[in-house]
Amino acid sequence: MQTRFPTAVLAVLFSLSSVFAHEGVHRSSSTQGDQAASAHRVSNEESRLRLLRTLIAHWPMPFREELIAQAWYEHQFLHNDPQSIESEKLALSRERVLKKLSESIPSIAIEWNGKSTSIQPATSALTFCRSIETPLLITVRNHSRQAICLQPVIDARYLQSGEQSMLDKTEIASQSEAVFLAAVRYPNDAQVTEINIEFDDLKDSSLESVAVPIQLVDPGTLRGTVTDGTRVVPARVTVLCSDGLCRSDGKYGGKSTFTEKPIIYPPLGGFQRTTFFYTDDTFELAVPPGDTRVIVERGFHHRRKTVTHSIAPGQIVDVTLQSEPLIDMAEFGWVSGDTHVHWVTNQWNVDEPLDLLAMAQRAEGLRVANNLTLLQRYANQAFIKPSQAPMGPIAKYSNSAFHIQMGEEYRNEDLYGHLCFLNIDWLVQPIGTGAIIAGPDALDYPLNRTAIDACHQQGGISIEAHGTGGNKDVPINVIHNLTDSLDQMEPEMYYRLLDCGFRLPLTNGSDHPARTLGAARAYVKVDGEFTYAKWIHGIRKGRTFTTSGPLIFLTVNDREIGDVISAGGQQMLEIHAKVISRDPIGRFQIISNGDVIAEAETQDTTAELKTTIATEESRWIIARCSNRSDGRAEWGFGDFNAITGSGIAHTSPVYVQVDGRPRFDPDAAAYWKDRIRAHMRDVEAKGRFATQSQRSEALDYLRRGIGMFADLESSIVSARDRDASWQATRDRMIHVLRRFGDHAEAFTAIKQLETATSLREVRAALQPLVLLNVSVNPESRVKIGCRSTQVSLHQGKPERFLIEVDNIAGITAPLSLSAINLASNPPDKASWLGIDVVESPFTSQYFTGAEWEYKVVQLTPQTAGLREVRIVGEAGQGTQDLGFRATADLLLNIESKRLKSDEP
Repeated sequence: MQTRFPTAVLAVLFSLSSVFAHEGVHRSSSTQGDQAASAHRVSNEESRLRLLRTLIAHWPMPFREELIAQAWYEHQFLHNDPQSIESEKLALSRERVLKKLSESIPSIAIEWNGKSTSIQPATSALTFCRSIETPLLITVRNHSRQAICLQPVIDARYLQSGEQSMLDKTEIASQSEAVFLAAVRYPNDAQVTEINIEFDDLKDSSLESVAVPIQLVDPGTLRGTVTDGTRVVPARVTVLCSDGLCRSDGKYGGKSTFTEKPIIYPPLGGFQRTTFFYTDDTFELAVPPGDTRVIVERGFHHRRKTVTHSIAPGQIVDVTLQSEPLIDMAEFGWVSGDTHVHWVTNQWNVDEPLDLLAMAQRAEGLRVANNLTLLQRYANQAFIKPSQAPMGPIAKYSNSAFHIQMGEEYRNEDLYGHLCFLNIDWLVQPIGTGAIIAGPDALDYPLNRTAIDACHQQGGISIEAHGTGGNKDVPINVIHNLTDSLDQMEPEMYYRLLDCGFRLPLTNGSDHPARTLGAARAYVKVDGEFTYAKWIHGIRKGRTFTTSGPLIFLTVNDREIGDVISAGGQQMLEIHAKVISRDPIGRFQIISNGDVIAEAETQDTTAELKTTIATEESRWIIARCSNRSDGRAEWGFGDFNAITGSGIAHTSPVYVQVDGRPRFDPDAAAYWKDRIRAHMRDVEAKGRFATQSQRSEALDYLRRGIGMFADLESSIVSARDRDASWQATRDRMIHVLRRFGDHAEAFTAIKQLETATSLREVRAALQPLVLLNVSVNPESRVKIGCRSTQVSLHQGKPERFLIEVDNIAGITAPLSLSAINLASNPPDKASWLGIDVVESPFTSQYFTGAEWEYKVVQLTPQTAGLREVRIVGEAGQGTQDLGFRATADLLLNIESKRLKSDEP
C-alpha cells in the first residue's frame, strides 16, 4: 500500500535556513505588508518544523532519525529553549538535511528576482510513476531586496486532496529561501508532460508561473517471500524504492498499529512512520522503476539479508530471501523477551488480535511477549485493555520456541509510578490508582506496595516499568525488597542503586504500541530447555542483559552475569566482554563502580574487551555499548539507555565481594534518602486519601525506607561483623523481615523484635521463621536439621525462611545450599526447586564467625505436589579440612497455581 497524506494535509511549507542571510534576519524581519497577509500564513520557524513533521509522519525514508533530530532542534529554536544548539550549528544542520532530501526525493529549485521566476539552473525532466503517490520538494529562493509572502498553486487534479486552499502561505525574507512540500499522484491513464506551478505574491497580487517538465512512467511489481531455508517464515521487510522512499505491501503495510509510532525520544510529539512492514506469506507491491533494495530482518540475532533489483516499467520481479542466524542464542541459553507489551491499537482502547501478536513476535525473533492489561479512565470513557485472555499463558500461541503471557501494568501516574506484573494468575485490583489513571475521583490508595505484595503472593515478579520515572517509588520499593527488576532504567540512576549494595537485574520492554514490538528487550539466561517459569527464574537470578540491537556478554573469572564472586582484596579479576551486532558497535565499555576500566571505539560489528584488575574493594561490574552519535546525550537521555534508541546494550552486573561485603557508597545512600524525602513531600502535598489512616500508611512506608537507607551501612556491618551486639542484630533483623513481603509470621516477629530487651527475646521472636538449624562444634563438625519435616509452599512463589546458626568453631566460610530429588533413581539435582542463601545489604551468605547468627534462605518451587528433597549444605571447599558438608531431608507440600474463578 502506498503512503498517503491525510485529507487535512495537501502540502506543507518549509522554510529552511537561509543560504544568504543569518538566522537573526529571519526572526526580526516583519513589515506592515507582512501583517496584511492571510491568517493562514506561517513563519519560517513554524514552517520548518511542519515540513519535518510531515516528512516524518507520512514519508518513510532511511534517514528518518536524522529528520527527527533536526525537528527537535527546530522545535527548541522555535520555542526559545535555552538548550537549543548554536545558530551556526543549526544552520549547517539544516543545509545538510535539505541536501539529503533534495538528493533523495523529486526536487526542483525556483529563483525569484523580484520581477519573475525561473528554474536555475535549468533542470532535466522530473520522473513520476503513475498510480504511486510521490512527494515533490520545491525550493524557492528570494533574490529580491524585499521580503515576500508566497503560496504555491498546483493543478489540484494531481494532488492527494483537491483542496487548494489548504496550502500554507509563508514569509520569505530577502536573500533567503523556503521549501514547499506537495504530494502528487498521476492516474494510470495520465499523459502529462509538465507541472504548472503558480506563486501567489500577496504583496501586489501578481501571479508568477513556472512550467516544470516531467515524464511519467508505469510502475513495476515486486513480489517476494522470506524463508529460513526450508519454509516461509514471518519477517520484517524494508523496500527502499528508486525515488528514495520506503514503501509497503497491502496486507500489513496499511495497519497503523504496525506502521505509526509516536516520537518519544526526543519528546517531540506527533507520529513517525516506520520504514518496514511485516510479512508472513508472499508480499506484493507496486514500485517506481529503477534500483529497488529489499532488506529482510528477523530480530537481533539474525543477519540482515539485502538484495537489489533493477525493475523496469511494467516488469514483475519475484524474490525469495533466506534468513540466516547471526548467532544461535538458544544454544547458549539466552532467551529474548519483551517485558512490557500492550497488544492494542495506537488509540490504546481497542484490542488487536493475538494472532497478529504471534506473527509480529516471530518476525521480530522475540521469544517471550508479556501482554499487559492496564486501566485507563477518562471523563468520557474508561477501558481495561488488552483483554484478549485472562492472566497466564496463551496456550494457542505458546510452545518450546515462543511464548505469549498475559500480565498486568499496575499504575499510579500521580505519585508512585508504574509496575509490570509478570507470571501472575489473576489481575491485581484495582489495576490503577490516582486521578490521572483511575479518574478525577480516584484516590492514591491502595499503595503500590500493597499491589506488589499481592503480585508476589501469586508467585509473580514486579518490575519498575519506567526507570526512576521522575521522583517515584523506585528506591523505596528497592530497599523493601519489593523490586525484582528494573525496566527502561537510566544507567546513572542504576549505578547509584548498585552502589548501595543492592543486587538488581535490568530488563526491558517496548511499551507497545508506544514503540515497535521488541524495540528494546531483555535476554534472559535459562538452564536447560526453555520454559516461561525458567525465564522468570532467570530474571530473579539476575542473569540478564538489555538491548536495542547489540548482543553483549560478560564474564569475570569465568563467572556469569548475576553471579557473586568472593574475593580477597588483592585477588586479580580477569574480565572478558564481547559484543556481536548487525550494525557498527561504536563505544564499548566495561564499567566498575561507576568508572570506565576498559573501552574501545570501533565501527566493526564484533568486538572483545579483556582486562585484568586487582579487586581492591567490593565491586559491581557491567559491560555496555552504544553507537548513538546523533546528539541524544544533548537531549538529556544519555547514550546507554536502550529504550532511547537503537544500537545500545547493557548487562546486569557480576558482583565481587571482599570480606563478604557488598559495594557501598554512603553518598549514593544519601542521594536516595534525599530523593525519598522529596517524594514524601509530594505525597504529603498532593496525595489524595479517604482517611488520615491511609495518609499515615503512605507516609510511614516512606519514613521506614528513609530509616533503612540511613541504617544501611550499619546493617551491612552488622550482617558481616562477628562482634555485632545483639541490639544491632535485632535492628538489622527488623529490616530483614520487612523484606519478607506480605508474610504474617514476619509481621508478628517484627512487632516482638521492636519491644525485645534481651538476646533470649530476640531468638524467641525469630524462632517461628526458622526452617533450618546449622550447628558447628569445636571440631568443625557440622549438623543441619530441619525445624519441621514438612513445609507447605506454592508453585512459582518464592518463600523466605531463616537459618539459625550456632557456630562454636567460629568458621567464616560462605554457606551454600542445594537440593537433591530423592524420588529420582539414582537421586539427582532437584532442578524444579530454586534454593538460595540470600545475599543483600541486610543479610549475608557468609558466616561471620560469631557464635550465634541468622541467615536467610529462599525456596522457589516450579512444580506442584508432594516432593521429598535432601538439602545439602556446603561451606569452604566442601572437605573436612577446609569446610563442611551436611544434609537434611525435607518433605515439600507444593500447592499448584490457582486460577481465580471471577477473572474478567
